[in-house]
Amino acid sequence: MKLYDDPAFSHLDPRLVIHLQHMIDASLKKKNAYDTLQGLIQVNNELNAQNIQCTPEMQRSLINYFKETLPKQQRKQFEMFFNMLGKMK
Repeated sequence: MKLYDDPAFSHLDPRLVIHLQHMIDASLKKKNAYDTLQGLIQVNNELNAQNIQCTPEMQRSLINYFKETLPKQQRKQFEMFFNMLGKMK
């Protein structure tokens, strides 16, 4: 599924959602969890720059989309990085 097909993003400007999808697609070129996490941070920064507060559904979808761009052996490391960041807040 693409971000623009996700109901969690249906209330946003379609051009923004396509832009965010391009940012996610760029992560397909990155094959490690750290760089993929950086991509997730960039998308969140873009949403913040647009004054858009991420809902829990949006955040969950974004995490899953980015995680799916990784090879299976890297997905656990991505989750570990993400969980570690969450504990630092």
